[in-house]
Amino acid sequence: MNNKNTEDILNSLDGMKRATAPDFFYTRLKARMEKGQENPATSRWWVLKPVYAVAVIALVIVVNLAVVLLKSETQNSGAIAGDTDSYQTIAADYNLADNSSFYELNQENK
Repeated sequence: MNNKNTEDILNSLDGMKRATAPDFFYTRLKARMEKGQENPATSRWWVLKPVYAVAVIALVIVVNLAVVLLKSETQNSGAIAGDTDSYQTIAADYNLADNSSFYELNQENK
């Protein structure tokens, strides 16, 4: 029984035809490949030149340094001038009590 099934399956492939490519497939493929070989050199010429890559990297580094330096200057100036005032303002806005009052309340309960 097993051999009969195998023979039936193999015989079902006898009527199949070989797959064929559409007309002018190879001509169109070859034209596409030749077109693809010409495009990268003309469309992205700036990527292949190291001068442009170095200039972009230097620009990114300069921008990052400028942002870091400006950020640190603003943080330092805020911490020196009126640091206590800003904390008191935030505490008043959020109705925060002084931490020592909570500690004192717990000491009285003992």
